[in-house]
Amino acid sequence: MSATACIAGAEKDLAAHGALTGPTRISEGTARAIESSVRAVAPAAKIVRVTVSEPDHLWLARAYDADGATVPLPQQHEEAVARWIAVAQPQRDWRLQHDLDLATGDLTVAGLLGQVA
Repeated sequence: MSATACIAGAEKDLAAHGALTGPTRISEGTARAIESSVRAVAPAAKIVRVTVSEPDHLWLARAYDADGATVPLPQQHEEAVARWIAVAQPQRDWRLQHDLDLATGDLTVAGLLGQVA
């Protein structure tokens, strides 16, 4: 089986489990708390991207502004915010990067937020 076929099969499997089907909305209270925490230290942040670094399972959150430029987060916030988002949505496939839109509370696989209508 080709590498392309393996990747396509993996994407179908992820889609079947809801990982690629679009955004999930985090509860309003949790979304507002995360937004408040992030904006307190990074006021220009619009999106938070969560990444799990393998093999150490290091959770990282990176913030981006409306233009896609990185907005620095204090180091102590990076792991705490990433874990907070993951705890709010444990059913997501955290092997993939995910983006949280701070304005809406929508969480989706990284890069798809701009494609969601």
